[in-house]
Amino acid sequence: MELFQKVISILAFLSIGFSLTEAYFKVNQIWKRKHERLVVESISVTAQLVSLFTLSIFSLNYLFQRQYVGFIDTTIFATLAVFNIIVGMSFWVPGERKKGFWTLIKETLNFERKEAGDLAKSFLKPSGAKKIINILSQVAMIDEVIDPREKQFIQSFADHWGINFSWDDLTTNRITNTSVNLIKLRQDVTDYLATSPPQKQVSELKDIINALVNIDEEVSEQERLIMGELDGLLPEYISQESNAARYHVIVVPQNERQVQVVTTSLPELTRYKVAEGFAYHTDLFYSKEYADIISDGYRSLNLFTIVTLTLPSQINSIVSDDSSIMLNGI
Repeated sequence: MELFQKVISILAFLSIGFSLTEAYFKVNQIWKRKHERLVVESISVTAQLVSLFTLSIFSLNYLFQRQYVGFIDTTIFATLAVFNIIVGMSFWVPGERKKGFWTLIKETLNFERKEAGDLAKSFLKPSGAKKIINILSQVAMIDEVIDPREKQFIQSFADHWGINFSWDDLTTNRITNTSVNLIKLRQDVTDYLATSPPQKQVSELKDIINALVNIDEEVSEQERLIMGELDGLLPEYISQESNAARYHVIVVPQNERQVQVVTTSLPELTRYKVAEGFAYHTDLFYSKEYADIISDGYRSLNLFTIVTLTLPSQINSIVSDDSSIMLNGI
């Protein structure tokens, strides 16, 4: 095992060369065309800024943990993101540099925000158009605040597809319960995927939801939670490959009254047998934070819940082992 670890360490170090090669070819492909407007507009500065932020966090984490191979690798791609940002902000386009760095950044981000609505024109009306409008409206309302820009963005899809959509009905019939709304939104996305839409369409929907969440220039805690979940659910459908980390919320009724609450009020839960009798579980979740919120929602009904990576068959033994899972009690 020690020899195997040494071999992996050597290969990991050598992989830095492959990362440098990859970065070089990407830069080389753009370098001769960096002054062309079409090339510049094909680069999303917003996406590169998000990538730079993430890579910077990972680089610092690797540095603090003295994992220098990971630090060097992420630094290479963080540098590549910086290069793409400079190209994407028209720095090398003739006549643009004189505007100044911050002016170019502001103009580029404004251009991308305006262009986000153009997705509606290229995204042909799908068979599940009403479901998509419903999903988008729930995403916009997940933080209980509807920004005019979010409203206009969704309305552009409804108008383009010829769908009558009432914002009054959405706000009037809405329940102000974060857990309930998160569950409903995820279930509606699952129902939409159950209609087997084309993978390209789902990929476009993912981009549209990302654009919607960022259109008001502020990502709320609720939006961050649901995006953490959808960023597992949608890519899995697109790639047709299972994501590794998925979480269950297990509900363990403590008496007959709680069994009645589960069977009558929580139809999304599935009953299954355990050694002590039976318990209930949710569908699989991709984000632990999302699973924790759902667990808290059930706990508010005085139900005992467990968040776990596996579907336990021995409830008592797992409850006693709090080193492997997180417990939420009454």
